[in-house]
Amino acid sequence: MQPDPIRVIAFSSLILGSFFMMKSISVMTPKYVLHELLDFKVNKSRFFRKYISQRLESVIGFMFLFLGFVLQLYLEVQALGEEGRRAGTRGFGNWWLVITITVVAMLGIAFVLSRVTRFFSNKVFVEQVRFMVETHGFPLESDEGLVLELGRVMRVPHDDDDTVESYAAKVRAKMRLPAAPAARTRVPPRR
Repeated sequence: MQPDPIRVIAFSSLILGSFFMMKSISVMTPKYVLHELLDFKVNKSRFFRKYISQRLESVIGFMFLFLGFVLQLYLEVQALGEEGRRAGTRGFGNWWLVITITVVAMLGIAFVLSRVTRFFSNKVFVEQVRFMVETHGFPLESDEGLVLELGRVMRVPHDDDDTVESYAAKVRAKMRLPAAPAARTRVPPRR
């Protein structure tokens, strides 16, 4: 293998992409998780800034990895074309077409796998909330944001005149959960 500037750029890009992807893997540090578990005060704005930073790092990492693999693919297709010419066959005359088809196929596979992953993560999310409500008696109606997110994930229609309780009842029905227990009000003692 002779030195090739494109190969050097490709490998450098792969190394940089791997570095950024590794940095973006975990948002919550063990210290943050422990603080949250023990109900200590956590700096949520710092956590959010770190989350945004790590999302950007994952995009940068993906772009470097993508560039590195496309350059490697280009070099492989080019080498196959040269081998074909040496052997007297036509080889790859349209190397750009081969690369384009390969990249489009990879993007298609990534899109399909992303949809499958989203489907199963939504399913696991709903099952975990169902478990918490059934087993631990979590009051679903106490968290409006959670009720709205569950409704969005399960595609429960939301009417303009819905209250939190009425929409939560629709969500409970879709999750096949029993109706919410009636709110217990304390009756003041008689004098």
